[in-house]
Amino acid sequence: MKKGVDLRQVTDEDIQFAQSRINYRPRKCLGFKQPAIIFKEHGMAA
Repeated sequence: MKKGVDLRQVTDEDIQFAQSRINYRPRKCLGFKQPAIIFKEHGMAA
């Protein structure tokens, strides 16, 4: 999405796509692991 897009025009699919791009991007602060994987691991440990 570009800046300035009317949020009323954003679909649920657009939001889900953006979420998965963010959650499956490796992060340096997590030792280059993906946030979604870390979250899943912690959920299983609890």
